[in-house]
Amino acid sequence: MVYIGSGHPTREEQDPMKITPSKIILSKVDADRIFSLTRSDWESYAEGLVYPEGWKVRLDPSDNGSGVIGHHPTAGIELTIRPYYDNSIDPPEVLFIVSRYPLGKAPKFTAELKNDLEYEAKRNLGPEYSVSVSYTKSPPFEEIELMIKRASH
Repeated sequence: MVYIGSGHPTREEQDPMKITPSKIILSKVDADRIFSLTRSDWESYAEGLVYPEGWKVRLDPSDNGSGVIGHHPTAGIELTIRPYYDNSIDPPEVLFIVSRYPLGKAPKFTAELKNDLEYEAKRNLGPEYSVSVSYTKSPPFEEIELMIKRASH
């Protein structure tokens, strides 16, 4: 589970085996903030992202916007938040939130799960954002990715 901002997870939410992409917390306020940041503003903001206790957190630098990767060493789960910037002055084009699981540990990715994740994210973010969810199996890992964009006006 990824917390953006200054929230603190409960004990139940800290259990890495109970983490699913649907429990990723990204509020509309958080999305609005991230989609208003330039690349350099994001780099500063990224240093303050909060993960549950027990997770190891690191920045993964990139010319298109650093990712913040949280890794739970016991469960082997990784959660990444990475905006994609075309340049240094405009806000990001897209925000990726990726849950990476050891092979066989991810929730079964069905059409129902995909629809539920997209529905929940759209409900949280509102009509100003579009959300798509995808699944990738690349042994020894499985990934469930949320791709968030500002909706066209």
